[in-house]
Amino acid sequence: MSNQAMKVRVGDRDWRRAFTLIELMLTMALIALLSSLFIWNINALLKQGELEALQNELWGAVEKAKQAAVFSRQPHKVRFDEKLKSFMVSSGGEEIAFKVDTSGFGEEVEIEVLFKMILPEDGYRLVRGELVTHREIESVTFFPDGTCTPFSVDLKIGEYESGYQVDPWTGSQLTAPEEDA
Repeated sequence: MSNQAMKVRVGDRDWRRAFTLIELMLTMALIALLSSLFIWNINALLKQGELEALQNELWGAVEKAKQAAVFSRQPHKVRFDEKLKSFMVSSGGEEIAFKVDTSGFGEEVEIEVLFKMILPEDGYRLVRGELVTHREIESVTFFPDGTCTPFSVDLKIGEYESGYQVDPWTGSQLTAPEEDA
């Protein structure tokens, strides 16, 4: 009976149902094309994961500094230590490290974190024809009243970059204004 199900009778000939050689070749070519696209894009996905790891540690350190400053009633500072590759939260003599997971990074990957203080409007300077609105700073301070140094932060890992601005009154990340369509 199984033999009967596999055969189709057309005219005088018996034909078997199966894939043709061209169908098999097209399927193999499609699989090869999709797998090559996946392999090329996996590197970009891994780099985005590295940037995400850096962002997570930054926001973890910022949140810890905000909460600790309010609860302990002492200012807390956040800075990035390039040697340890970690964000350091400090107050008085105490320091807490938020280490960026660099185990998956290659040797050539460079991490750069720049904290920039946003200058008041009367503090803008014109340097070589360019208006300077930010000044690079080593650390940012979170105060007991919930405020912080007005700052922005630029993160760079390999060829991927991201930048954020923090609201000085709440210590929270500012979102980009939505464009009117």
